[in-house]
Amino acid sequence: MNIDSLRYFFLISKAGNISSVAKEVHLTQSALSQQIQKLENDLDQKLLLRSNKGVTITDAGRIVSLYAENILRTYDTMIAELGEAAKDDVVLKIEACHSVADYALPCTLILANEMHPNHQYELTGNDSSKIITNVANNICDVGFICDKDVKPDYDDVKITKVGVNNISLIGKNDGKYPDKITLSELLDYCLITFPEKNYISNMLEKNLKHAGHDQSSANCNLRVEGIEGAKILISRNFGLAFLPYISVKEELYKKQFKKIDISNFDMDIDIYMVYKKNCPEYIKDFVDWFEKNGAKSFC
Repeated sequence: MNIDSLRYFFLISKAGNISSVAKEVHLTQSALSQQIQKLENDLDQKLLLRSNKGVTITDAGRIVSLYAENILRTYDTMIAELGEAAKDDVVLKIEACHSVADYALPCTLILANEMHPNHQYELTGNDSSKIITNVANNICDVGFICDKDVKPDYDDVKITKVGVNNISLIGKNDGKYPDKITLSELLDYCLITFPEKNYISNMLEKNLKHAGHDQSSANCNLRVEGIEGAKILISRNFGLAFLPYISVKEELYKKQFKKIDISNFDMDIDIYMVYKKNCPEYIKDFVDWFEKNGAKSFC
């Protein structure tokens, strides 16, 4: 028995005519009549009597209509549950700027996993400009970027602000550094920096130039590849570094590191979520969940 034929018959039994149902299901009356004939042949029963006045349901048709409602409801529930099972058995690929990938999103994904325990999550750190391209090309499903100057060149990509990456000047907490310094005094210290394409390095260079200073005029520069390298140098008292608060909050809490304020020098960077506008439902579920929970889900 064909489930579509049963559904069409049930609709006709409720409507009392074929023409209105044909319009509803976008079939010709002839094609719809063929579907009913197929059902009658499968059941070896006459279900409808046709006349110039319309259709009349037979006694056998009334029995089929009575059971059809439950059969169709059960079938639709089965299809919905199969869809949910397929949706749960997915891998959500996420890329984020390195500090967010390393220090913020792991806790987010643990919380998200409580909502969809069968989901798998792949989290990778990357540069913001590459993340947008990868979302557009379906290499990853959702991205988190930390560079407000990066603009999408893709009409089907949406970028939404979801938080702030607080960038602070950090030094070892051993009495060597004051609680507050000026921008000119900053250059008297050894600065621990990152590769040129790093978003913190870009922001630092831009802000220094805006204030009429040059990073190269600092007492010394120690360039490292990542945040963990900078933290090691700070712990050994080799200099100061601008680091995301999320990457050093444990050391600050334990008073191993200290935050040094700089007058009129803002290094905070907005965090944006990136995804395709017409993304699959399981991605949209994650996006909607994150928009409600936001940065409070970060570690």
